[in-house]
Amino acid sequence: MSHRDLVDRVTAVEHFTAAPDSDKALAAGVRDYARHREGLRGCDGGVTLRLPERPGRYVRMDRWRGMTALLRSTHQRGHLHRLALVTALASAEHELAVSVGSMPAAVPLADASRVVLVRAEVDEEPDRFEMSFGALAGQCVTAEGYGGSELLRSVVDPRCYTGLLWWGTAEAHDRTLAGPGYRDRLSSLRSTARLTEHRAEPLRGA
Repeated sequence: MSHRDLVDRVTAVEHFTAAPDSDKALAAGVRDYARHREGLRGCDGGVTLRLPERPGRYVRMDRWRGMTALLRSTHQRGHLHRLALVTALASAEHELAVSVGSMPAAVPLADASRVVLVRAEVDEEPDRFEMSFGALAGQCVTAEGYGGSELLRSVVDPRCYTGLLWWGTAEAHDRTLAGPGYRDRLSSLRSTARLTEHRAEPLRGA
């Protein structure tokens, strides 16, 4: 990934947690919100992830061709109305991040069967964390069924990272995560940051 790509591409990351008994309505609202976002000028696409082990949790990621495009999107007709419909059903967290590393994708993230979502906070030595995440991704590349990976760093709080690893099939995901190589690399990554790891799946139609 070139330096220009890192400067000119930003990713908006939004975390939604459904209010009680609102999961079904939130899923529909997030789909509508995602379709609206991807139709806006300057959006290079995105993906919505659901966390099956944590019902009612969704993560929306939109990639934009620079900050100007992202800021303009918030002024588009209907944007705030659609966001209000979603946030009426859920609590929300919003982040802005840039990519600091990725592996060539054999499978587009939106078409993945299984995703590992990593959230990390680093107190020091961010280079060490980034290298350890790269080593974890490198371990996955050698396994059949690998889809791709990306590491995002917050531009608001540079201690915070969002990492993504994905697979084309559930079988490939399960096989990789059960292997000693993956577990060893994940253990090394945990030594570099406060880490949470979630299983995720793309929300179809979003």
